[in-house]
Amino acid sequence: MGTFLVIVTKYLFMLLMLFYTWECFSALKCKNPYKASGIFQRQNGIIFATYLLGIVTIYLNQTVIDPVYIIILGGAQMCYLIVVLGIFPIIYPNINKAVLSNMCMLLTIGFIIITRLSLDDTVEKFSFQRGVSQFIIVVIVAMVSLIVPYLMSRFEMWKYLTWAYCIAGLVLLSIVLVFGKLSNGAKLAISLGGFSFQPSEFVKIIFVFFIAGMLNKSTKFKNICLSAVFAGIYVIVLVLSKDLGSALIFFMIYIFMVYVGTRKIRYLVAGFGGLSIASVIAFKIFTHVQVRVDTWLNPWPTINDDGYQITQSLFAFGNGGLTGTGLFQGSPGDIPVVQQDMIFAAIGEEFGAIFGMLLILVCLSCFMAFLITAMEQISLFNKLVCVGLGVEYAVQVVLTIGGSLKMIPLTGVTLPFISYGGSSMLSSLIIFAILQGLAIVGTARRKTVRRKTPVEGTKNGTRGTAKIKKLEHTQEIKINAKREKKN
Repeated sequence: MGTFLVIVTKYLFMLLMLFYTWECFSALKCKNPYKASGIFQRQNGIIFATYLLGIVTIYLNQTVIDPVYIIILGGAQMCYLIVVLGIFPIIYPNINKAVLSNMCMLLTIGFIIITRLSLDDTVEKFSFQRGVSQFIIVVIVAMVSLIVPYLMSRFEMWKYLTWAYCIAGLVLLSIVLVFGKLSNGAKLAISLGGFSFQPSEFVKIIFVFFIAGMLNKSTKFKNICLSAVFAGIYVIVLVLSKDLGSALIFFMIYIFMVYVGTRKIRYLVAGFGGLSIASVIAFKIFTHVQVRVDTWLNPWPTINDDGYQITQSLFAFGNGGLTGTGLFQGSPGDIPVVQQDMIFAAIGEEFGAIFGMLLILVCLSCFMAFLITAMEQISLFNKLVCVGLGVEYAVQVVLTIGGSLKMIPLTGVTLPFISYGGSSMLSSLIIFAILQGLAIVGTARRKTVRRKTPVEGTKNGTRGTAKIKKLEHTQEIKINAKREKKN
């Protein structure tokens, strides 16, 4: 009976994820609000079904704690999903519901896998209490993030705080450089009142606002050079802290934001050329980078030492195959730091490679939503913020999943909304809340444009869509011309 349940549940997980992914991309291309509403309702149903299936499977298989605690945690997390999916659209009717659903689906997967790992006594220094604390952080941050869309959509002051962002970000990174505690050879976090805090997760957001503010003032060569100097200082401080994963994310954010702001491909080419040179220099200077690259190229000679983590990850994917072993049927506890850096390997083992590929597609749809929101913005500042945060999210996903699959060297980066980590969870929720604020701005802009132009179905409606696009383009040209004249 137990084997039968394992087989049924793992295929149900895969089918639910398949249906959700299909609806995910259907929502991105759907223009009809009535059809879109139906898609979101189906997505919400799939999210609830996935979580119920996961928590019931955990309840039936775990043997570590009293099952009552599983029921309490499951009820609390289900209530959280109901509140978020039900309350947010009421408070903010114009939010991007596709992004909201994706965030909740990723959180659902995170709730399930973190709870499963927290009940595995083979996972080093991991316990059920840590799984509960992760959920508490999510609840608190979700309550605080309720105000973020309001602040982003109601106030214009954000574009005028450029140098405040610059100073605040550099101060936080410098504090880590001086007072941070070493973790695997790098200074990543500081301790405050018994809690570990990783400032670089929040400086990424501050950095995006800083670069957006710089490019919003002017995209002339002189200003590009000035922004490059300060971006370089950020990266140098991170390199001195040996936080090379974050340094790479900052670098990628800057390159793509400059390209979008200037629309000049030479900056993109120069950026990747500089990245190649910097990578070679980092390899020559830092011993732990050499170790990671050597381990990435051939981990098998050091399978019991430096190559242990990546080889265990590969074994996990091999054990899981296409459909996975099923929850509690794998051995993710054999992978070092599985709940943070290697969470995707645990998903690949127990949920399967097909589920993992569908998860990647959901993450891709999130990135596409960032770009769609960016295209809806008139303000260059808002547009650049959307692009910068989208690139940050995408690069973090690529680094985490690529490292687990041995496609790139390990960087120690977490998977947003799924991996364990308070700082990572907090920054991810803030990023998505900022996007929702800008989505509200974009929706208001579309409604304003449509009120001023004929719509399809009216006497002059045959060319309504073309006139809307023409007016939008004219408005953007006027705004950019005023900005250039001011500079």
